[in-house]
Amino acid sequence: MEKCVNVLAVTDLHRRKRLYEALEKAVAEHRPEVVALVGDFLDAGEDRTGQFTDEECAGFLARLPCQEIVFVRGNHEEDGWRQFAGAWAKSGRKLNALHGEVFAHGPLLLVGFPCLLGDETAYLGAREPLPADPGAWLPALLRAHGPPMRTLWLMHEPPAGTPLSETKGPMAGNREWTEAIERFSPWLTLSGHDHRTPLINRRWYYQLGQTICVNLGQPDTGLLHYCMVQAEFGRSASTLPAKLQVTAFPFKKTVTLPAGR
Repeated sequence: MEKCVNVLAVTDLHRRKRLYEALEKAVAEHRPEVVALVGDFLDAGEDRTGQFTDEECAGFLARLPCQEIVFVRGNHEEDGWRQFAGAWAKSGRKLNALHGEVFAHGPLLLVGFPCLLGDETAYLGAREPLPADPGAWLPALLRAHGPPMRTLWLMHEPPAGTPLSETKGPMAGNREWTEAIERFSPWLTLSGHDHRTPLINRRWYYQLGQTICVNLGQPDTGLLHYCMVQAEFGRSASTLPAKLQVTAFPFKKTVTLPAGR
């Protein structure tokens, strides 16, 4: 029996009301089963005009009409995470805060990477930090879940060495992520962090080996940048997809990953 799973992924909302409200409209339009917040949905700075509080962000996201919401930490999820998580607990929704873990929705498996920048203390809670080298923890996920864990990786910081991030400095991404992609060949990675380079280079995705790496680049003004991932499966049990289609908004441009890569 064929199964289709739709994921809406977005990064770098930074508590901005206009971006949260645009996300709400996008979810209403596309009706994804899963919404993925890939880091920096909060903000480590002082409250500014046009921003929600951490508690308001939690309430807003918890009300989105989708089955599941997953979170990956960015460098701005620091002390504000405590207030966010406390407010989220009141919503009754499960808090899927990934940290080197696999999340399953039907046949789709996705992996949430840690963030190597910022203070992860609040986000981790009682969990132990992970080594920076994914080679220390990704093989265990592969042994436990098999090839389907190579479908979709969520990482706030992009892999280093592509046109999707700066060549050096804190926005350059992680060489460790690049090495993990080259070693394990996931189908798709989604990241953020560098808001400007994808826009300057007019590139929202880059093919690294067999992997499509996406960084939409969230602008400071203008329309919300996000992507829709449509994964088609030939069965309901966890498996690699028969087809994976990624559409970038607001550009409405699509790239398709076929089976038998």
